Amino acid sequence: MSQKLKMNVDMNMASDVICEKCEGFAFSSCYLIKKISALVSPTGKEAIIPVETFVCNGCGHINKEFMPSLIAGNE
Repeated sequence: MSQKLKMNVDMNMASDVICEKCEGFAFSSCYLIKKISALVSPTGKEAIIPVETFVCNGCGHINKEFMPSLIAGNE
Protein backbone atom coordinates (compact mmCIF):
# COMPACT_ATOMS: atom_id res chain seq x y z
CA MET A 1 0.00 0.00 0.00
CA SER A 2 1.32 3.40 -0.90
CA GLN A 3 0.76 6.40 1.29
CA LYS A 4 0.34 9.87 -0.15
CA LEU A 5 2.60 12.43 1.45
CA LYS A 6 0.44 15.31 2.57
CA MET A 7 2.29 18.62 2.72
CA ASN A 8 0.96 21.79 4.23
CA VAL A 9 2.66 24.59 2.34
CA ASP A 10 1.91 28.26 2.85
CA MET A 11 1.74 29.50 -0.77
CA ASN A 12 2.38 33.04 0.50
CA MET A 13 5.93 31.87 1.15
CA ALA A 14 6.38 30.69 -2.46
CA SER A 15 7.84 32.95 -5.14
CA ASP A 16 6.35 33.36 -8.60
CA VAL A 17 8.19 32.03 -11.63
CA ILE A 18 8.23 34.51 -14.49
CA CYS A 19 9.11 34.13 -18.15
CA GLU A 20 12.72 35.10 -18.91
CA LYS A 21 11.61 36.70 -22.19
CA CYS A 22 8.32 38.55 -21.61
CA GLU A 23 7.98 38.41 -17.79
CA GLY A 24 4.65 36.63 -18.08
CA PHE A 25 3.63 34.40 -15.20
CA ALA A 26 1.25 31.86 -16.78
CA PHE A 27 2.63 28.62 -18.21
CA SER A 28 1.22 25.52 -19.88
CA SER A 29 2.71 22.06 -20.07
CA CYS A 30 4.14 20.98 -23.40
CA TYR A 31 6.40 18.27 -24.77
CA LEU A 32 9.84 18.39 -26.30
CA ILE A 33 10.39 15.45 -28.62
CA LYS A 34 13.72 13.60 -28.70
CA LYS A 35 14.70 11.03 -31.29
CA ILE A 36 17.18 8.30 -30.37
CA SER A 37 19.13 6.50 -33.06
CA ALA A 38 18.88 2.71 -33.24
CA LEU A 39 22.65 2.63 -32.69
CA VAL A 40 22.34 3.99 -29.15
CA SER A 41 18.84 2.82 -28.26
CA PRO A 42 18.68 0.06 -25.61
CA THR A 43 16.16 -1.79 -27.80
CA GLY A 44 18.23 -1.52 -30.96
CA LYS A 45 15.38 0.38 -32.63
CA GLU A 46 14.94 4.07 -33.32
CA ALA A 47 12.82 5.67 -30.59
CA ILE A 48 10.81 8.86 -30.17
CA ILE A 49 10.73 10.09 -26.56
CA PRO A 50 8.44 12.87 -25.26
CA VAL A 51 9.92 15.07 -22.51
CA GLU A 52 7.36 17.15 -20.60
CA THR A 53 8.20 20.77 -19.73
CA PHE A 54 6.51 24.20 -19.47
CA VAL A 55 6.04 26.96 -22.05
CA CYS A 56 5.04 30.59 -21.45
CA ASN A 57 1.44 31.25 -22.45
CA GLY A 58 2.32 34.80 -23.46
CA CYS A 59 5.23 34.34 -25.84
CA GLY A 60 5.95 30.61 -26.19
CA HIS A 61 9.37 30.81 -24.52
CA ILE A 62 10.72 27.93 -22.41
CA ASN A 63 12.76 29.12 -19.40
CA LYS A 64 16.20 27.57 -18.96
CA GLU A 65 15.12 26.17 -15.58
CA PHE A 66 12.39 24.18 -17.34
CA MET A 67 14.79 22.57 -19.80
CA PRO A 68 15.67 19.04 -18.72
CA SER A 69 19.41 18.60 -18.21
CA LEU A 70 19.57 16.10 -21.08
CA ILE A 71 18.41 18.84 -23.47
CA ALA A 72 19.81 22.01 -21.87
CA GLY A 73 23.16 21.71 -23.67
CA ASN A 74 21.45 21.89 -27.07
CA GLU A 75 20.40 25.56 -26.99
